[in-house]
Amino acid sequence: MKSNSVAVKLVVAALVVISSAPLAAQRQVVEQMQGIERPHGAPATIGAWSARMRSAIRPSVIAVEGTSESFVIPVAGNAAGANGTHFRSDVAFNNDRLVSQRIAVGWLAQGVNNCSSGLRYFNLPVNSVTQVEDFVGQNLGQSGLGAILVIAVTEAGAVDDDAQIDGYSRIWTRQPNSTGTVSQNFTAISLTDSIGSLEATLMGLKQSSQFRTNVGIVNFDETPHTWTFRAIATGAVTTVVAQPCSMSLTGASAGSASSAGNAAFTVKSDGFGFWWSGFGSSTDNITGDGWVARAIQ
Repeated sequence: MKSNSVAVKLVVAALVVISSAPLAAQRQVVEQMQGIERPHGAPATIGAWSARMRSAIRPSVIAVEGTSESFVIPVAGNAAGANGTHFRSDVAFNNDRLVSQRIAVGWLAQGVNNCSSGLRYFNLPVNSVTQVEDFVGQNLGQSGLGAILVIAVTEAGAVDDDAQIDGYSRIWTRQPNSTGTVSQNFTAISLTDSIGSLEATLMGLKQSSQFRTNVGIVNFDETPHTWTFRAIATGAVTTVVAQPCSMSLTGASAGSASSAGNAAFTVKSDGFGFWWSGFGSSTDNITGDGWVARAIQ
């Protein structure tokens, strides 16, 4: 009887969410973003947001994919590559509400402590998709690689629990001596993606003479941590150290794949009681084709 009662409550909750969603609202596409003033009472730095989120999030709550009040794009950039390439991130923001939505955006630069870095504030129009080219360079004024933190806020600067935002990013470059492009896509990931020392699994990657693989971490804690990526096929270990409020990316150790070139990993941190997200990407050395996988607990 208890399990049936829980099931009924879940169904009722789902019906409430569905019935409250806009069914036939006017949607618009916006292709630029202008910064706004920081709302009164809103934290000014990434670290302040980290502390606030850590005190507000309950580990017993299960995160469900879909629109919510916050997310992270694990890899984005504005960075020069080899052979004249230059990688840029085109980012899309979705606001499903019938009111405009304020968002705070933080740049988690790779390999450094970003907790004291400032936040930028923007406004998403009513029930709209906002698509911005080269968001890191043009709107954040940043260069290099990192992650993009996005949190919906109220007029008073608190986390907006009623927000319904989502995001998507494509990092791309033109191919050398060509007008064509190569790219990898990164969907929005919940800030409650993975917790503490619970083990995650990363799969679907390739490593061989044709394919190379990178693995990475986004660390939402205000303390540095170390993650161990252990290849399931061979036991090869790749260690990733991520600074506070930061992203870290490195090449997977040689010998991480099976004889057929397939690579999968267990991923574990050195601590507990904080949130993080793990990911990997594989790239074809010949064509530049690539794809992304997420570590799942």
